[in-house]
Amino acid sequence: MLRTKVATLLLASSVLITGCESANKATAPVLVSVTHTKEPPSNGAALLETRCSGCHAPLPEGGYSRISQIRKTPEGWFMTLVRMEREGRTYLQDDERRTLVKYLADTQGLAPSETEDFRYILEKQPNLIENPADSELATMCGRCHSNGRYSLQRRDSQEWKKLVNFHVAQFPTLEYQALSADRRWFEEATTLYSERLGKRFPLATETWHQWLNKPEVDVAGNWRVTGRVPGNGNYYGVATITHRGGDNYLASYRLSFASGEQWTGNSDALVYTGYEWRGAAEIEGQQVREVYALSEDGNQLSGRWFLRDNDERGGQWTAIRMGDESRLLAVEPAYLKVGETTRLTLHGVNLSGKPELGTGLKTTVVARSNTEIVVEVAAAPNTALGARSVSVGDTRQEKLLTVYDRVDRVKVVPEQAIARVGGGGGKLEPVVAQFEVIGFMNGADGVADSADDIEIGYLPARWSIDNADELAAQMNDAQFAGHIDQAGTFFPAEAGINPNRHIATNNVGVLLVNGTVVDGDQTLSDQARLVVTVQRFIDPPIR
Repeated sequence: MLRTKVATLLLASSVLITGCESANKATAPVLVSVTHTKEPPSNGAALLETRCSGCHAPLPEGGYSRISQIRKTPEGWFMTLVRMEREGRTYLQDDERRTLVKYLADTQGLAPSETEDFRYILEKQPNLIENPADSELATMCGRCHSNGRYSLQRRDSQEWKKLVNFHVAQFPTLEYQALSADRRWFEEATTLYSERLGKRFPLATETWHQWLNKPEVDVAGNWRVTGRVPGNGNYYGVATITHRGGDNYLASYRLSFASGEQWTGNSDALVYTGYEWRGAAEIEGQQVREVYALSEDGNQLSGRWFLRDNDERGGQWTAIRMGDESRLLAVEPAYLKVGETTRLTLHGVNLSGKPELGTGLKTTVVARSNTEIVVEVAAAPNTALGARSVSVGDTRQEKLLTVYDRVDRVKVVPEQAIARVGGGGGKLEPVVAQFEVIGFMNGADGVADSADDIEIGYLPARWSIDNADELAAQMNDAQFAGHIDQAGTFFPAEAGINPNRHIATNNVGVLLVNGTVVDGDQTLSDQARLVVTVQRFIDPPIR
C-alpha cells in the first residue's frame, strides 16, 4: 500500500519514544517500551483533530496551522507533543501519544536521504564532534543545542521565522547570551537566517514526495548481522525478524564476538516513515534501545543500539537481508602482519567458492559454512603492504583486509571526550567514556600522520590516566575524577562534594588518557583529552 493516501503536505515514518523533553535520564527513558497490551488507536487523523485543533486552526488546503507546515523525525514529533503537554496545552494518554507520533512521523516525516547526514544525533553517538556544513548557522543555532537538531526539521522560511519568535518568547535572555550579544541578533535571525534555513531545510521537496509514493517494505526475514562494541570488539550473528501486524515487528538475535563471547536477545520494534526502526530489546539481561534505518531497497538495516539508561554504552549494527545473493561483509581480524601466519574469519551471506586474498598470501581453508569461512593465512616477508580486496568465488569486496609490516603510529579515539560524575545517592548514574587505539602505517611518502597514511585497524592497548595540566595536577584530578580499566573504559567517580579534595569540591577534572601499543620490539603511545564534568539534567531525545 502506498503512503500517499494521507494529505498532500503530510509525510511518512514510525517510532515510539517517551520521557519528558527536559526530564533526566533516570526518570524518563529515551524511548517508551514498544511492548503494550493493546494496540493504540489507529485513527491518528481523528486524534489530531480532537487533541490539537483547539489551538491549531484548520487550513483551507487541509491540515492544521503550524502542525502541517513542519516535517520532523519521530523523536522530533515526540518532543513537540511533550512540550505541548508540559505547557498545559493538551493532555495525552500513552497510547494517544504513541498514535500521534506514529501518524505525524508517517505523514510529516523525513525521507532517508534527508536524515542520513544527521543520524548520529538520533543514534546518540557518544563524544562525536559535529562538522556542520554551514558555520554561520552553527553559530546561530548550534551554540545552544546540536546542529543535528535543527537539521532534522523541515519548514518554509516563514515557519522558520516563527520558530525564531518562539525561541525569543520562551528564552527571553537569548539575545544576551554568547555569540549573539555582539550582533543585531533578532534582526538577522528573522531575515537572513530564517531565509537560509528555509532554503537549506525546506518543507516541500521532490525527495519527500517520491518517498511518499514508494511501496512499504516488509522487514520480516533472516538477516546477517555485523557490528562493533567499542571496548568489546567486533561481533557477528543472525537476526530473525517476524511481522506481527501493521508496522510492528519482533526480532531475535544470536551474536558472537571474536573473543568467543556469545550474546542472545529479543526485540519488540516499530517502523516509522517506512524505514525508521525503533526497538526496545533485552540482550543478555540488559534493557536496550535500537535506532536503525532501513535502506531504500529494504535489504540493509543499520544504526546503533545502546543501553536504555546509559546511552553512551552501545554498539554499531549492520544487518543484511539473507536472500539468494552472495555477499562478503567483513574479515576478522581485518589486518595481518607480514612474516606471520594468522587465522582469519570471512563473514558474509551465501559464501561459496575459493577465498582469494591476493598475491603473497598463502590461504588454507580450516572450516566453512554458508556464512563464515575460517582460513589460515601465511604472509611472506616481501608481501605488498596496504589495503586488500577479498573475494570468495564471484563475490568481491574492496579494502576488507590490511597487510602491514610494522605499526608506525597509533591514535587514541575519540581524541576528546566527556564523562560525567553520577551516583552518590543521586538519581543520575555516571556517564562513562570509552576509548580505543587505531594503528597506522606510514604511506608512500614515509611520513607519519600525513594524508597517505594507511589505517591498520583497532589494536589491543594498555591504558592509564594522567592529570591534563598544571591546575589538574594541583587538584590531583587523576586520583579523584575516576579510573580507567584495561578495556579502555573510563569510570567517573561519584557525584557530590568530596571532603578529601581541596576546598571539598566535587570529583570533576581534566585528564589525559594514555593508550600504549606494543608491536614487536617497539612501544607506541598516544593521548586523548578527557573532561570529567557534572551530570546532564536536561536530556531530550534529540540533544
